[in-house]
Amino acid sequence: MRSRRSGARLAAALAALALLAAAPAAGAQGARTPAERLGTRLDPATRTQVLTEVEAARRDGLPVEELVDRALEGASKHAPGGAIVSSVRDVRRALGRARTALGRGASDVEIEAGASALEAGVTPSVLASLRRARPQASLTVPLSVLTDLVGFGVPTDTAARTVLRLARAQDAALLEFQRDVERDIGVGALPAAAASLRAASAERSLLSTGANSPNLYSGDPGNASAPTNHRPPAKRKP
Repeated sequence: MRSRRSGARLAAALAALALLAAAPAAGAQGARTPAERLGTRLDPATRTQVLTEVEAARRDGLPVEELVDRALEGASKHAPGGAIVSSVRDVRRALGRARTALGRGASDVEIEAGASALEAGVTPSVLASLRRARPQASLTVPLSVLTDLVGFGVPTDTAARTVLRLARAQDAALLEFQRDVERDIGVGALPAAAASLRAASAERSLLSTGANSPNLYSGDPGNASAPTNHRPPAKRKP
């Protein structure tokens, strides 16, 4: 039921980076309860079931805004009540799996981005590998880029492998990588080839500047903790 528009996850990631600047407005919106946000958009039975899922998520310490957003999206699409409740329940479960994979210290925004990646078909082991690769920095952008790659048609294992290869890169470099892959696919490149070639190019660029040299992993997207023995290539433009 949910749209996989290529820019949606990226927009969410960038929006998260602007939270501090928008704190007053965000606080005002956050003051609205889930029940108030849902209003009369759902029939009474569906609304009650959705709020039950919201409360279950709240009890588990999970972010709940995504559940309300999913319900409102279903209402906008005139989806049947049962389908809306099922979709909201799927989101709650994905949020729980994402929090488990990312660790108790994960932020709400990271958990939401992780849940989106899981819904796209990424495995929890990839989320855990990304956390090991970035134990301190936010995973919001890497997870959003990963989800977008899958949305572009890149096979899930290839998308995971390429993002893991670049996991320690700066967010700006990851976003540039994402844009390059999207552009290549737009002019006819195969999604898997575009992701792999652009990741190799980005990796060479990082190595040529002496940055992120430990960020080289074996081909197993579930094992990002072990660096490969890799000699940096001669310096050249990607």
